[in-house]
Amino acid sequence: MFKYHSINYFFNLKEKLINKWNQYSRKKRWWTIIFDFILLALIVVMLIPSARKNFSVFVIRNTLLTPYETSKTIILTEEDKNIFLTDNYGNKKNLSEYQNKPILINFWATWCPPCIAELPSLTKLYNKYHESIYFLFIVNEPFETVNKYLEKFNYNIPCYSIAGTSSNLFETAIIPTTFIINKEKVIVHKTGAARWDSGKIVRILDKLIEDN
Repeated sequence: MFKYHSINYFFNLKEKLINKWNQYSRKKRWWTIIFDFILLALIVVMLIPSARKNFSVFVIRNTLLTPYETSKTIILTEEDKNIFLTDNYGNKKNLSEYQNKPILINFWATWCPPCIAELPSLTKLYNKYHESIYFLFIVNEPFETVNKYLEKFNYNIPCYSIAGTSSNLFETAIIPTTFIINKEKVIVHKTGAARWDSGKIVRILDKLIEDN
């Protein structure tokens, strides 16, 4: 008896769904049906935290724009350069030690979708220029968390944390934030995600290396 009722319920439900679909599809054009399904999929995605994060990363990564050189002159002061950094092995260095090459400083976090979205392009830059440019990826998370994330996605970028306080120039509440510095001058100051492996950035870095 239970099996009979289950089968009967299934067929009744199937019939109701078919009727609902026929009523719905008769009132809609094909392109509005597609739009409705896309909208429904987006709603489902936004209700699932992990899917919401992945979807945000996907959208941001596919809409990234190339950053431009800063329009105003920003010169590093002694206070700006007097920042102590700690790497994931506990070694401390001062920013003033990075003087003989251009520097790229990026503030990011593993939980930040815009940071995650731009990280592949920054990694490409690192792989291309790590012998000619200093790359300092600054985090404010336990290195254990950061290292697990880097290992999971096979990133080999060098990460640091700021030991103590930093100057006003590098005090940022927004991530990602990126600086490209050459000869004590900020060439690029970008707040928010960007496409860092673009031809424009490559030309800027090649010129900095040549001038250095």
